[in-house]
Amino acid sequence: MQNFNLVITTQRGNERNCVREMNRLVIDAKGPPVHMKRTRFPGLILAFSEGDPIELCRSLRPLIEYDPWDLRFILKITPVQVTVAAETSVIKDAVGSLAAAIPDKESFRISVNKRGSEMSSADIIKEAASTVKRRVNLDSPAWIIQIEIIDDRAGISLLTDEDIISVTKMQEKAMQSEREEPEPPK
Repeated sequence: MQNFNLVITTQRGNERNCVREMNRLVIDAKGPPVHMKRTRFPGLILAFSEGDPIELCRSLRPLIEYDPWDLRFILKITPVQVTVAAETSVIKDAVGSLAAAIPDKESFRISVNKRGSEMSSADIIKEAASTVKRRVNLDSPAWIIQIEIIDDRAGISLLTDEDIISVTKMQEKAMQSEREEPEPPK
């Protein structure tokens, strides 16, 4: 899939179940159709949503937060705003365009996930960061520039932490909130 706007991960061998689960979730959220394709990498699915992928993730989030244990196969859903050739100079230009939307005085971090690429993550980050004239915060940035490299394509997004759906993190958060609630009186 040359143009994708969602990267979905699952456990190795559960790709078909993950696709079915994602379809059910999108229908429940009344989202636009999502076309999914397995990749040569176990546990990795690329998808194309006919709508805005960030808005789709935002519409899925409340459904998942309500009962994060309802999902058995989806691990993570990352929206992608732009797909380009996986070449450092092209990625750098795309990051520069997206990063213009980061407000002054807000921080950012660049995260890179590579699959099937020999490119250096450090080189990609160094080149891409040179186009962003904002403060870097590796621990808790206001914005995340997410770069997903799959073979010869790169998916790039400007996201907040809430735009990336990590089912595991949602389950951990739900368990934490259960511990913090006082027990009902006996």
